[in-house]
Amino acid sequence: MTYDLCNGNSTGLRVPATRPTGYPAYRTQQPVLSRDQIRQVISNPDRTPARERFPAITWIRSQGRRGSCAGYAGAWALARARVMAGLPFVPLSGEFLYAATNGGRDAGSPLEDGMMAMQTRGVCREDLVKHETYQWSKISQAARDDALNHKGFECYRADDESELASGLALGFTGVVAVQADSRYMQIDSRGVRNSSRGKGNHAVGVQDVRLSPSGEFEFDEVGSWGKGNGQDGYAWLTWRAHLAATSSYHAFYLIRAASNPQNSNVPEIKQ
Repeated sequence: MTYDLCNGNSTGLRVPATRPTGYPAYRTQQPVLSRDQIRQVISNPDRTPARERFPAITWIRSQGRRGSCAGYAGAWALARARVMAGLPFVPLSGEFLYAATNGGRDAGSPLEDGMMAMQTRGVCREDLVKHETYQWSKISQAARDDALNHKGFECYRADDESELASGLALGFTGVVAVQADSRYMQIDSRGVRNSSRGKGNHAVGVQDVRLSPSGEFEFDEVGSWGKGNGQDGYAWLTWRAHLAATSSYHAFYLIRAASNPQNSNVPEIKQ
């Protein structure tokens, strides 16, 4: 694996030697909508924008460990997928998913490993893992057992803009790679980040899609650097300015279905 720099430190996202293709592409399993069809879906007055459904005060986290971004992006994409599937809101541990995929070192993890781990190991509740725990050997058996109650299904690789936009319009959440540099940290009056291209040194979630005044798709980023980043932890990305370059190196993914906890004693947590 190779590494780039993120905010002056080692990146939280490992760059694969070759772009992974070992799991199904979205377009082979799900419908890819036209631009007009996506416009129709997202303009439906009965559709609740993701930021209203997932308010920052409850849903945005600060990762702490420099390497854990892919763990946080994946865990909270799964938490959103659960709610969108009609299941109770359960805060899930980005630390757990990071520990499951980093090989025991705080040196980042790849996107695809998080996607695979959430389907096999699952992700435990946030309160079962201490913040900034990154070693799998320190993850308790109780946390490992609890993780089996929160697995992800319907996980697909998103290879292009139309797949990502279609999935988000149809109720998927996702995880993508961005190049976090000084330009990326700036947003315009509409909340869109400045253009930033590179191999991709930071993982973020994506939870929604909209069309810009010029008709370009914009993707609602879910950050893990606290509510002080972007717009209360959220921001908007475009394929052209942020994701086209990083998609050449990383396999973005979309997730929709999530498992229901087997343990009926796990309480629903009010938002």
